[in-house]
Amino acid sequence: MDGTMLAARIYNPYDIRIEDVSNPKIKESWVLIEVEAVGICGTDKAFYTGTYKLFRKPIILGHEICGRVVEIGKGVPKDIIGSRIVTEINVVCGRCWFCNHGLRTHCPYREVLGITIDGGMAEYVAVPYANIHRVSLDPREAIFVEPLAAVLQMIKLAPPTPGDIAAVLGSGTIGLLTLQVLRLLGLYVVVITRKDSPKAKYAKALGANEVLTYEEVLEFIKNQTPEGQGFDYVVEATGNPQGLSIALELVRPRGIIAAKSTHGALTSFDYTKMVVKEVQITASRCGPFKPAIRLLENRLIKVQDLITSRYKLREAKKAFNASLMRNQVKVVLVP
Repeated sequence: MDGTMLAARIYNPYDIRIEDVSNPKIKESWVLIEVEAVGICGTDKAFYTGTYKLFRKPIILGHEICGRVVEIGKGVPKDIIGSRIVTEINVVCGRCWFCNHGLRTHCPYREVLGITIDGGMAEYVAVPYANIHRVSLDPREAIFVEPLAAVLQMIKLAPPTPGDIAAVLGSGTIGLLTLQVLRLLGLYVVVITRKDSPKAKYAKALGANEVLTYEEVLEFIKNQTPEGQGFDYVVEATGNPQGLSIALELVRPRGIIAAKSTHGALTSFDYTKMVVKEVQITASRCGPFKPAIRLLENRLIKVQDLITSRYKLREAKKAFNASLMRNQVKVVLVP
C-alpha cells in the first residue's frame, strides 16, 4: 500500500518522535496489518529508559500487537483479509538447524518485531503470514496474548508441581498473568510487592493467596514453608537487576527459580549459594500463542482490569512516561 503513516519512532533514550513515514512494503508470504492496539511492555520501557541498548535507531517499538489484515502478499490466502489477528514477534529463516529442531525463537538469523525491525507503534505493520493467529477478542485484550504466551513458555521449561508454595516477585503484567496461571495449576501463590504498592490490589483481586512485602515474606517463610527454608517455586518478574538475587534468598534448597525479567542490565547474585542450595534457575522468553489465545477467549485469564491507561498513538511519549509510574500495569496505545 503506497502512501505514508503515522509512527512513534525512538532515536535515543527518552527520545520518541511522532513522524510520518512510508507505509511498510509487504514481501511474498507477508501481510499488512492495520494496528488496532499495541501494548507497552517491560522491554519497551527498558529501551525507553536506556537500560537496554537499542539494536537499531530510529526504530518503531512495539510487539504486543493486535490488528486487522488489510493487504496480503503473494501466496497468502485471500480469506485472511479483514481478520483480526495477533502476531508472533520472531521473524525466522525456517531453514536453519534451530528452526528445523523446533527452536524457531532461537534462529540465529531471526529479526524481532519492535526490537531489531519496525514494530507495531504505528498505523500499520508488516509481518509474515506464518506469524499471525486469528482471534475473537477485543483488541485491548488481545495484546495480552504475547505476554501470556511467554508465561506459558516459563511453565513449560520450569514446570511447577500442583500444591507447591510459589512466590511471584513483581506485580507488573508478567507477574499478574503468572499469578493467574499458577492458581489455575493448583499452586498456593504469594505475590511479593514493594511497601505501599498501588498494584497490590490487582494481585488480591486476581486470586493471590497472600500479598506481602519483602519484610513480611521473610516471616512467612519462617512459619509457612517446609522447615522455614523457602518457596518451592519462585518467579522473578521484577524487571530489576536485583530481582534474581532476591529470588535466590527466597527459594528453598532444590527449588526452582523461573527468570522472566528483560531489563537489559548486568546483574549479580551469590553463585555459591545457588550451588549449595542446588537451585534450578530456568530462563524463558517467547511462548506458544494458541493455548494463550484459548485461555483468554475462554475467560480463564482476566486482563481487562490490567489496562490502567490508554493513549492515542500521537501521545506515545506521554504513554511511555506514564508506563514508568508505580500505579501503572499495562499502558496501551490505540492508533
